Amino acid sequence: MEIKWLKTFTLASDLLNYRKTAEQLYITQPAVSQHIRQLEEELNEKLFIKKGRGLLLTEFGRQFRMEAAEMINHYESMLHRVKSFQQGYRKTLRIGMTPLLIDSVFPSIIRRFTEYHPALELAITVAESEEFQSLVERDVLDLAFSCLPSRNSILYCEELFSDSVSLVTAHDGLELESAPALDWEELLNQSIIFTDHHPGYWDTLKRNIQVRTTTHRFLKITQSHAAKRFILEGMGVSFFPAFAVRRELLEGRMITVDTPSLSLPICTIYTVYKYGHSFETELLNFTRQFFMG
Repeated sequence: MEIKWLKTFTLASDLLNYRKTAEQLYITQPAVSQHIRQLEEELNEKLFIKKGRGLLLTEFGRQFRMEAAEMINHYESMLHRVKSFQQGYRKTLRIGMTPLLIDSVFPSIIRRFTEYHPALELAITVAESEEFQSLVERDVLDLAFSCLPSRNSILYCEELFSDSVSLVTAHDGLELESAPALDWEELLNQSIIFTDHHPGYWDTLKRNIQVRTTTHRFLKITQSHAAKRFILEGMGVSFFPAFAVRRELLEGRMITVDTPSLSLPICTIYTVYKYGHSFETELLNFTRQFFMG
């Protein structure tokens, strides 16, 4: 059974048309027919039946379509591993990160880790925290940095670090030492408040804001980089953990505003993984040193 037969079959099963299949594969229509015939002979089953001028999958063809897709994925993954090995990589570590972490100091930490391990290939998946438990459980990811803890008993879930959350707004251009302090209640009453870019703390925080303000305008923006961009454009304010706005604060593009009588949450980042293998453990220890001294 040749991989080109499987690729021809899977495309033909999507298009249900040999002519279109041939065009997309840059082969002749007789070649498509030959691939399907050779595959059917090896399987000793029909894959397609004709209906008018079109094609339909047989019952066996529908079942085999899923098997063929898995075989192609396995083949391509094997090729990728071989090519990585030829290029000098000896291990692939598949990491999951949320948009909040990608838009922070984490990429810099990961870059430094790879400098210590030039033979390590990294594969980064950016997804929401709610997705990571399933991805790690199914061995799609080796390790995930998540804003939510995992409740799955077969997975390891550890607190990586916790960080304070602060009200942030665009820098007004005034000298911090001489400018009057911003009134946080007035700021929240008069500004759009961008919310929901962290899955863990916003429900409670919104309730606290509603209690402490007379008027409030919430605008849900689930991506942290988008919320920060709107803040920098002077369109509103939000609450971020310190690690997520460290660069903007250091560069003087944002400032934090004290909220002495508003109860603020703590942002906790968790690591979720299935196997405590060497590279996973080493990456966790390497990351911890940046947040725990």
